[in-house]
Amino acid sequence: MGLGISDSGIVIGAGRTERAVALDVVRDFLDALGRRDLDAARALLAPGFVMTVSGNHQFRRLEDFVAFSAGRNGPVRKSVDGLEASEAPTGLAVYATGTMSGSWLDGTAFHGIRWCDRFVLRDGRIVEMQFWNDMAEFRPR
Repeated sequence: MGLGISDSGIVIGAGRTERAVALDVVRDFLDALGRRDLDAARALLAPGFVMTVSGNHQFRRLEDFVAFSAGRNGPVRKSVDGLEASEAPTGLAVYATGTMSGSWLDGTAFHGIRWCDRFVLRDGRIVEMQFWNDMAEFRPR
């Protein structure tokens, strides 16, 4: 008589790691923000969320960030090259890197601008986001 897997005392887990979940949350956030689905993006944020972008501009509401961006450049499309999660003192840090393309306010196209976003997540929600890019090097003067 053979033992079935449930009779052997072995527990098989199919759960995902906290890091894998954090990567999915960040990917979903970037996708939602890219399509300007602010409700979907907001659903991934923790209370007290803060976003800091280049120039040390801080936002607590996504609508404020979108309005700020509209005054700097036209539509932007981000291409994600990599995502990496690691432990951080205040939660899990996820680094997203890639390039972006789009247009300036005068309609001139740009591409190949490097960016790096650092997210901190707690309990599967985004607590903070820090955004860096080398756009200033490409901006028309």
